[in-house]
Amino acid sequence: MGYKIASNISVGYSIFRADIGSARVDFPGGSAEATFNSGRKILGLPDDTKIWVGHDYPSAGRDAPVPFMTVKQQKYGNKHLKDGIAEREFTEMRRKHDESLAAPRLLHPSLQMNIRAGRLPAPTSSGQRTVHLPLVLPKVDW
Repeated sequence: MGYKIASNISVGYSIFRADIGSARVDFPGGSAEATFNSGRKILGLPDDTKIWVGHDYPSAGRDAPVPFMTVKQQKYGNKHLKDGIAEREFTEMRRKHDESLAAPRLLHPSLQMNIRAGRLPAPTSSGQRTVHLPLVLPKVDW
């Protein structure tokens, strides 16, 4: 999925830089199959199409973010979606990898802000605006 304008496509968070690969599929509404099919459709665009990603996490050995890559660069370099990977191989890899990951550190606060379209929560009776975080504590007898 993406928004295409001329020879550019903005793909949000489905495809990342080639050294990072693709997005997690274990969040609500995520689908390894849909990510694979969307990725293959995007990589079916002309080779000179620029793919603009939602954000970039520079990996080891790369100290600066890169705003876009071409379809050709992704086809031959994307560690998850490059040409030749089968859907079953991708979906098994993606699910296995995602099962080993913890929830992102800022997941709960970001969900609370996103659901409000970026608006802060309403003030409490004391005038404070709060977001709520789940606590996972060991069982303790109080």
